[in-house]
Amino acid sequence: MAGALDTSLHGVQQSDATNPRTVIHLHGANVEAEYDGYPEDTFLPGQSYEYKFNNNQEATALWYHDHSLGITGQNIQAGLAGMYLIRDTDDPVGGNGPLGIPAGAPYEVPLLIQDLSFNSDGSLYYPYPWDDVFYGDVAVVNGKAWPNLNVDRTVYRFRIVNASNSRFYNFKLSSKQQLIQIGSDQGFLNAPVYLSELLLGPGERADVLIDFSSSQPGDKIVLENDAAAPYPKGLSTLINQNYAKLSEIMQFTVNQGAAVSKTIPTQLRVNKPQITQITTPPVRQRYLTLTDIVDSNNIALAMMLNAVYWDEAAKYPELMERPQVDTVEQWNFINLQPFAHTVHLHLVPFQILNRQSISYDQYIAAYSATGPRTVLIDHAYAPTVPYGYPPVDPTPYTTSSATPPAENEAGWKDSVVVNAFEVVRIIVPFGAKAAENLPFGNSFTGRYVWHCHMLSHEDNEMMLPFDVVA
Repeated sequence: MAGALDTSLHGVQQSDATNPRTVIHLHGANVEAEYDGYPEDTFLPGQSYEYKFNNNQEATALWYHDHSLGITGQNIQAGLAGMYLIRDTDDPVGGNGPLGIPAGAPYEVPLLIQDLSFNSDGSLYYPYPWDDVFYGDVAVVNGKAWPNLNVDRTVYRFRIVNASNSRFYNFKLSSKQQLIQIGSDQGFLNAPVYLSELLLGPGERADVLIDFSSSQPGDKIVLENDAAAPYPKGLSTLINQNYAKLSEIMQFTVNQGAAVSKTIPTQLRVNKPQITQITTPPVRQRYLTLTDIVDSNNIALAMMLNAVYWDEAAKYPELMERPQVDTVEQWNFINLQPFAHTVHLHLVPFQILNRQSISYDQYIAAYSATGPRTVLIDHAYAPTVPYGYPPVDPTPYTTSSATPPAENEAGWKDSVVVNAFEVVRIIVPFGAKAAENLPFGNSFTGRYVWHCHMLSHEDNEMMLPFDVVA
C-alpha cells in the first residue's frame, strides 16, 4: 500500500511501514479475552498466535479482521478481513433446516463490501497525514471491483458485511425489488422484515434474502447505494471536503432457465426462543459520549469516547468502564457530532432499547460544566480536555420522544448506528447468567474494548478498553 504512516497516532511505529503488526479480532464472537484480539496483543510477520473460538453462540455470520492499535484501517484495507459462519439446528450446513432457506453454495453468498481507492500505478491509496474519514471511489466486493454475479431465477441468501472504513451504505435494488432481512449482527430476527432499502454502518452485518424468481432471463439488477458521505447529510456537515459518492456496488445478471419459486418463512427462530426485551433490571447506567478534540481552526486532532485517551484508560481504571460479570447494564451512547457513528462492543451482544434526539447546545453546556479535566498522561495534543469524566445524563436535554428500534434492529446486535445529536440506549448482558434466553453460553472476565467502527476514528483514540470483573 503506497503512502506513509502517521506516527502521531497512538501505537503507530515507523517499522509498521515495512514490518507491520497484526492481531485478529473475530467480530461478534463471545470469546475469552486472550483470544479477542486486544489491539496491543500484536505479532509481526514470521510470528504466529493461536486463537481458540468456542463458537458457543447462536448461528450467525461473524467476520474476522485486523485490530492493531493505530493501523487497523490500513491493515483491513490491505485485505486482512474475512467471514466466519456459525451454524445451528435452525441454520444447518446443507440448508436442510426447518426454515427452507439456503445454507452454502451456490445460493448462500457472502458479500464483504469495501470502498477503496487506487493510485495511478494500481497500488492502494490511503490518506496521509491522518484524516478523520476515508471514502474510496471504487466498490470492492469479496476483493473484486464492481463485480457481477450470475444468478438463477430463485431465492438467494446474502450475508452482507459493511467492511468499509467510514462509509455508510443505504442499499437498494435497481429493479425496485424488496430486500428481505432475516438476520442482523448476532443471528436471526423473529420474523423476516421486508425492506425497500437497507442501511448498514461500518461494521454492521445483515442476513438478506433476494427472490429472483420473478426476474426475466438476461435482466441486469444493480445493488445501489444512496447514502451520503458522511452520513446522513454529506458535505453540508463539513467544509472543503470532496468525498466520492458510490452509487453502484455490484450487479446481478439473471441466468436462463425456469423460475424456481421458494416459500419465504413467516417465522424464524424455530428451535430457539423468540427475542423479547430483557426484563432483568440493569444494575447501573453508563453515559458515554462520542466527541472530538479540535485545534484552533476547528480541525479534528483526535476522535474521542468520553473525552478520554486510550493510554489514560488503560493505565487508570477510574477512567474505564468496569461491568461485573453476569449482570445487566444500560449503556447510553451520546453522539455530539453532526454525523453518525457506528459503536461496537466486543464480547457481548446487546439489545437496542430506544433512540432519542438531544439538544446539542444544552447538553454541551452541562457537559462542559464538568470540566476541564487534566489529562493523566503526557499527550501531544493537549494537557487538558474540556469535559470531565464521567459524562452527564442526557435525559434533561432530550428534544423528542424516545423511539423503539426499527423492526430490523430489534434482534441481537453487537454494533449500533448512533445518529447525530442523538442518545441511543442499549441493554447489555455481561455474561450468560445475566438474563434469560441469551444467544450465547459463556461468562468471561478480562479486558476487552469498545469503539467506533469507523476505522480512521478507532485508529485515533475513538476506542477504549473495558474490564469485565468478577
